Amino acid sequence: MTRLPLSLVADCHRAWPRGHHLGVLLLVLILTVVGGVASAQEREAQIPHLRVLPVRDAQIEIDGRMDEQAWQQAMVGTGFTQRDPDDGDPATQRTEVRVAVSSAAVYICVRAFDDDPELIRSRLARRDQNPQSDYVMVALDSYHDHRTAFVFAVSPAGAIYDAYTTDDEPWGDESWDPVWDVESTIDSLGWTAEFRIPFSQLRFDKDGSTWGLQVARRIERNAEEAFWAPNSKDGSGYASRFGELEGFENLPSPMRLEVLPYTVVSHDRRPESTGSLYAPTSEANVSGGFDLKYGLTSDFTVDATVNPDFGQVEADPAVVNLTAFETYFPERRPFFVEGSGLFRQSGPGGQLFYSRRIGRRPQGWADPPDGGTVEIPDASTIVAAGKVTGKTSRGLGLGVLSALTAEEQGTLRDSTGAVVGNGVVAPLAHHFAGRVEQDLKEGAHSLGGMVTALNRRLDDNLDYLRSAAYVGTADGSHRWKRNTYSVEWQAAVTHIRGSETAITSAQLSPFRYFQRPDADHVELDTTRTTLSGWSFGARGGKQTGTWRYNAGIERVSPGFDVNELGFQWGGDRQEVWANLNYVQNRPKWIFRNFRGGVGINQSWTTGWEPLGLWFRPVQFYATFKNNWEINVNPVALMFNRWSMTHLRGGPALRQNAWRNSWFYVGSDRRKPVSANLWAGYGSIGDSPERWWELSPSVSLRPTESLSTELGIGYSEQRDPVQWITRRSVNDSTLYLLGTIDRQTLNMQVRVDWMVFRTLSIQLYAQPYVSAGRYDQFKEVIAPRADRFDDRYHVYGDELTCAEGTCEVDRDQDGTADFSFGQPDFNYKAFRSTLVLRWEYRPGSVLYVAWQHGRSGSIDDGAFHAVNDLGDLFALDGYNTFLIKLNYWIGL
Repeated sequence: MTRLPLSLVADCHRAWPRGHHLGVLLLVLILTVVGGVASAQEREAQIPHLRVLPVRDAQIEIDGRMDEQAWQQAMVGTGFTQRDPDDGDPATQRTEVRVAVSSAAVYICVRAFDDDPELIRSRLARRDQNPQSDYVMVALDSYHDHRTAFVFAVSPAGAIYDAYTTDDEPWGDESWDPVWDVESTIDSLGWTAEFRIPFSQLRFDKDGSTWGLQVARRIERNAEEAFWAPNSKDGSGYASRFGELEGFENLPSPMRLEVLPYTVVSHDRRPESTGSLYAPTSEANVSGGFDLKYGLTSDFTVDATVNPDFGQVEADPAVVNLTAFETYFPERRPFFVEGSGLFRQSGPGGQLFYSRRIGRRPQGWADPPDGGTVEIPDASTIVAAGKVTGKTSRGLGLGVLSALTAEEQGTLRDSTGAVVGNGVVAPLAHHFAGRVEQDLKEGAHSLGGMVTALNRRLDDNLDYLRSAAYVGTADGSHRWKRNTYSVEWQAAVTHIRGSETAITSAQLSPFRYFQRPDADHVELDTTRTTLSGWSFGARGGKQTGTWRYNAGIERVSPGFDVNELGFQWGGDRQEVWANLNYVQNRPKWIFRNFRGGVGINQSWTTGWEPLGLWFRPVQFYATFKNNWEINVNPVALMFNRWSMTHLRGGPALRQNAWRNSWFYVGSDRRKPVSANLWAGYGSIGDSPERWWELSPSVSLRPTESLSTELGIGYSEQRDPVQWITRRSVNDSTLYLLGTIDRQTLNMQVRVDWMVFRTLSIQLYAQPYVSAGRYDQFKEVIAPRADRFDDRYHVYGDELTCAEGTCEVDRDQDGTADFSFGQPDFNYKAFRSTLVLRWEYRPGSVLYVAWQHGRSGSIDDGAFHAVNDLGDLFALDGYNTFLIKLNYWIGL
């Protein structure tokens, strides 16, 4: 088999002086600025205008019929143009939009004409889900800041969608669930949708007379999307390309007070596990609380919650993590998800605010009695939380969030399982996040900053936790020539405080490993009680047109730390990168659209130790004219790879050149049956490491109200340098690795049944099995050696393994020098949720849910899919039954 010429590219890289990386980056950024300034002035696209009709609430009934006299008098917006499939061409069907306004609400009527109404695709789906149906969407830029929008959509069957978008992006916060009204009706002319959106659910400048407006329509059978204000795929931005809606003089300042009291009745049952000290538990609980939303002004809102219910309907997926870093799970708790866009800031090194840190599982530990155990709560109690968010008429956005978590006690049990006392496992803690952002030049530029703070009240038993952590950032974005060119930047500083024990632990964390013996740019100091760091990143490029390019630079100092109230994914790192893409958005040859590109990335530690050169020669994505999709990455390459973390604080470890390929194909999702397949393969240089993965899925939509999805993922991996442990022998530290053969089977089943528009039943189930078998145990002898075999000594006769323990006699004198546990594993888990959701009145919901789970692990690396799944369902399970009722009160 012919091999790729990795050595040729690697030689070119070695011949490329380090400074030239920065020079190429600066050249790309200069071309971005010069290209934006020097190009001929682009003709401004005609912005469509519409004027609202003043009405009284009684004049319009929301029934989807458009038979009121007011709609005959209202100004009509037409002239929709396609975005898909024929970008820029007139829509194939006529669409009309009319807007009226009363003292309490905005009314919008969309008439979607259709030459053949019987072909209209009309499906139901849960709120904020894609029903694979025709739909109409209206978006209101009520601040008229060209950056934010409130989005509302409906299908002919009445499936609804709503979201709040920020930063001139088309995607937004789908957890935002305002109380509004819409009805749709199919008739002989096509179909009609009538919207009533109360001012109390919006935020706006009451002194402004003009809002931004966008209206979109999808014709599912044609896979066609058309927009009132032109929204070509060759352009960029979202709210900045809206049309204008005039006539909002003398807007009211509505009373915006919403109270959402709730009560929850739950029953938990946990069976006894083999060897457990605890008897089976069966416990019933009743709790309650309320959420409050109050409009300080027309553009600022206060959200508060007392004794919040932060249970999430869908459990986190099962995973087996063999790395030194934690697994990221998305936030699902409503209070933190809704309105989180302003706080959703990521930059070099990590996500600055990760709300799952609030109410997390206690990080502390209490010493159990001899032979006893400690029961630690699954989460810290959130006593109360509140936030203020909004935006002024001058484009100043502000968000402040504060939450208090209570001190938590762990339950101490003796060897018989009897409770003998309690110990503090989590201190009283206050969490704070604040964000300010100023828009300039109608949203083309923005400047902002963010601060997060965590303060804990510690006692001597918890001095290994940090007492405080602070993060401060500044950032900006700049766009010109109708968003053709852009530059973004961010700078951040961090500071943590604590005892010598706590700060030493921070220096020893996987993000730093200051104890590394071969690193001369960092040093472990066990007397420190503070640690500070910083990061900076900038990126820019051309993001519209046929040819697009971008480049960026990032640097994260070794002491940078956002992990107390954020989620950190890197440290002690600097990198430069660049991409070039060709984009064709109009039908050509056999494609509806396609794009392809190349990319390159080079990274080092801040001490200029190489981390790797990544090169993607080509990646190709296309949608065919029959609406099938394909995404192909023939090969991606990584050269000069070094890991500073693989040996968990040991020396840097050279790793061989890496290559992988992946492929995705998906059928037409408009069909009642659709399927897709993802496949990937990778290998590493002259080492025996290989992996491959196959993930097919199929979706069935047998009726307009029922949809099902089944996905299966199977992967195999052989990794010859999987971390095991470290041992000290004769004043030397040995780093032990092994070869792991790992197989994983992951299945996901989803069923959504819309009984009717406001009543749904949802099922989610995930069986998961992962097994790993280790052999060829080895120690690192020359971590910087060029050849793979020269870096390691594989144990032969020195090693004996029996009954779960491996012993190593390095000098073969008959006495073991050290031992370690046999790391083979077979982990099984099953998680499922069945939820009935009934919105019995607008904003008020009844939930009935059953959560079921079971899991187990054995020290056996054998993988047998059928037997493992059978064993999984023989394990003891836990069950939670829950009924939650809330009642929306709007004043």
